[in-house]
Amino acid sequence: MKRRWNILASLLLTSALLAGCTPSSTSDGQAPEGTEEGGATETSEQTDPDEKIELNFWDLRTEGAGAEMIDTLIANFEKENPNVTVKRTAFKVDDLRNTIKPAINSGEGPDVFSYDAGAGYLGVLAKAGLALDLTPYREEYNWDDRFHDWALEKTIYDGKLYGIANELEMLGVFYNTQLFEEAGVEVPQTYEEFLQVCQVFKDKGITPVIMDDKEQWPGFHYESIWLNSFVGADKVKQAVAGEIPWTSEGFGEALDELYKMYENGYATEKPLSLSSEDGHKAFYAGEGAMRITGTWQVSGFVENMDGNVGFFYLPPASDEVDNCPPGGLGEAVVVNAKTEHEEMAVKFVDYLFQMDSMEYWYEAGLIPSVKDVDYSTYELSELFKNVVDEINSSENLGENIDVLMPPKVNDVTKNYIQQLIAGKIDGQSCMEQKQQAFEEEIEAGNYSVE
Repeated sequence: MKRRWNILASLLLTSALLAGCTPSSTSDGQAPEGTEEGGATETSEQTDPDEKIELNFWDLRTEGAGAEMIDTLIANFEKENPNVTVKRTAFKVDDLRNTIKPAINSGEGPDVFSYDAGAGYLGVLAKAGLALDLTPYREEYNWDDRFHDWALEKTIYDGKLYGIANELEMLGVFYNTQLFEEAGVEVPQTYEEFLQVCQVFKDKGITPVIMDDKEQWPGFHYESIWLNSFVGADKVKQAVAGEIPWTSEGFGEALDELYKMYENGYATEKPLSLSSEDGHKAFYAGEGAMRITGTWQVSGFVENMDGNVGFFYLPPASDEVDNCPPGGLGEAVVVNAKTEHEEMAVKFVDYLFQMDSMEYWYEAGLIPSVKDVDYSTYELSELFKNVVDEINSSENLGENIDVLMPPKVNDVTKNYIQQLIAGKIDGQSCMEQKQQAFEEEIEAGNYSVE
């Protein structure tokens, strides 16, 4: 959700298929020896523990601490299961989206893979019978005790569980603690207070909120934040589910309020020519008091601001709206419905999220959907701890809309948000465009609704 790449999927498909699955018989079904919180106590099937198995795993971590973390977990899993080799192939987001369906249909897909959890992605695979129904393993591996219930709900289609939603990413407001202290302002608790804080910094000649949209994907996040703040998470979820139209009362008005951030001088003066990276640099340099983005930027802010940064959610616009901040699941870990190693593939998925594995995730700057993690002995920044505590205290999760929508809806959205920012279109017209594209994608079978 943070990046958009365009590499020929056909080239990646060729290389991936060369590293494709090696067929063999059903694998060892012995339950993992996990901690108290993870691992099943018994299995539905037992096979030869000495059988040599190769699992193919396609994921989205091409570099950095996340990639190193996955390699470490794979090595640990292979040590505990010496008859198993996990062959990993890393993809960029768009490349995996373009590759996975033809690969599975051809019988050459991976045993396990990372994929978007939304109805326009995993929902489509589930409906097509390409993702394995994990419902029978839910109780066996005690997943309801281990994962946030609202995270499990993100991968349920037609009443069945099709993946483990993972990598929680929240959208909110990072702020320069030194500038807040110097200005004598505190973290706002209401939207009205938020606007008052913006006015204080505007009067001081400091950009209140750095909001860029040159690459267009940041605009997705602004839409999600303002819709959740003004109409509430429940109504946004209803629109995502197709239960109410995007043109419903309040949706267009919410985007009009987003436009007012620019109209009133509370946001970046020329956002459509400012890149995300330059926006970050301006925030690091103290040129803006606040920065609206996602929690995946925590490590960058910590590294560049010497602890001089805090985080809060944009407050709800009225008392009638619950404080359910928008968040998304950067991916879901899914098992190929056509895998010949079902038991071992599920065992591998479960292993990735056992409590003993959490330290690797957290110290890589990633937040799995596992609840009740005791991170007191982990080496984490105070900002990261603050973000984790905010997530764990949330009773519900608002929607980060773009990770749920099919491509055509997102294409329409990124264009109308720029028109909105430029003052060329109003919020209701934006929602009319979204609704039309949404209906077309549902009709074309590119989005799964109940």
